[in-house]
Amino acid sequence: MFHHGNFKTAVMLVTLLAILVAGVAVASDDPGSLSPSQEARERINALRANEFFYQSYGKDDPFKVLVDGDYQQTVATELVDMNSAHLVGVMWGQEDRFALVEDGEGFGYILRVGDRVRSGRVVSIRKHSLTARVTLYGITNQVVLKLEKTEG
Repeated sequence: MFHHGNFKTAVMLVTLLAILVAGVAVASDDPGSLSPSQEARERINALRANEFFYQSYGKDDPFKVLVDGDYQQTVATELVDMNSAHLVGVMWGQEDRFALVEDGEGFGYILRVGDRVRSGRVVSIRKHSLTARVTLYGITNQVVLKLEKTEG
């Protein structure tokens, strides 16, 4: 199966490998004689010695609580109340335009033309304003939120 020449080559390779391994072992005894690649290898091995592995078999998924639960659809009470809101910013591009609105409790909303607000809908968004048509007690009014100018 093996030819005599292949066997000699294999023995020679094994011998050279043994000499190289012995040389590395001798070199690693003297920290000042390490090559940069040997120093890097030793640092990597030191880091690997401190690895921790999470064994999840038979345990609950720790991230399940982040995505599990009952989700409810938005209802009218969760819509922004235009009477207590203020316009934070307006953004637009070639295809889309939207307004950033914050309600009186500090919750933020992203609104586009046609989006529902409490008792109404957004009817226009301009560079510095948002207009919504709101109906309360049978009376329809337009509520305009203007972008506040900031100092600076």
